[in-house]
Amino acid sequence: MWYGPTGKEKRGQGKKNRTNSCRKEARGGPRGTPLPPKEFCDTLYIRELAKKLLAGGQGAPDRLRTQTEGMRGMLEYLSPLVEERIKHPGDDFVSVVASGEKRGIFTRHQVLVNCSLLLLAGHETTINLLCNGTLAFIRHPEQWALFKQDPAGWAKRATEECLRYDPPVKSIQRIAAQDVELRGKVLRKDDRLRWFISSANRDPEVFADPETFDITRDPNPHVAFGSGVHHCLGATLARLEGQEAFKALAERFPSLHVETEELEYQPSMTFRSLKSLPVAW
Repeated sequence: MWYGPTGKEKRGQGKKNRTNSCRKEARGGPRGTPLPPKEFCDTLYIRELAKKLLAGGQGAPDRLRTQTEGMRGMLEYLSPLVEERIKHPGDDFVSVVASGEKRGIFTRHQVLVNCSLLLLAGHETTINLLCNGTLAFIRHPEQWALFKQDPAGWAKRATEECLRYDPPVKSIQRIAAQDVELRGKVLRKDDRLRWFISSANRDPEVFADPETFDITRDPNPHVAFGSGVHHCLGATLARLEGQEAFKALAERFPSLHVETEELEYQPSMTFRSLKSLPVAW
């Protein structure tokens, strides 16, 4: 699969090169925004639509209207690209999804919507991973010092702990497909429910010292990417992005620190999104 281990290995060096490029863009301090869109530029270079697409999770009164405008622009942009990939498939994500239409798995609308969803989901959540993880390191200097001793060696465990400790997505809504009994209560078919990833990732029955940020934690069975059939399709790519970004920060900005403790988050029940993370070094 394009997002599976094989795809990860093929794109590993490309990711490192993009990370090095993004480090050069940092002028007022390292930020989370440049990296995720760049990773998708192989197939979908539409950063001009990103702000509109992300408006739905940012609390503005007219956010849904703005997001709808962004989605319409996305579909208009993707339509000729999908048509081209159906006729001339390549080694890219759009080609993989478009092949589903040729095999009768997807309709054209489903191809367009899935391509749009993957760009939006991968953009917002990876920004959150990088910002929340960086803040966790800054607030736990002993862990940052440990990580800097061997960034390459600690990158995988550290990224997993960042995902557990302050996950990019706080909660997810689900709709019961049938009546389900859970701990003595019955969820009726079509009931809406919300489960909280941030709470599950601090479960004391699963994690020792769950309130502690510990990059040596192993195993680390967090659910930042969900589970089962709803497990995040982009999890492999997101992990790679986090590992490369945190390694780059340790190598280029070893004295990284936050400039203020008065941080603001987007008013969202779904995303754990900082409005900004002003840092210095």
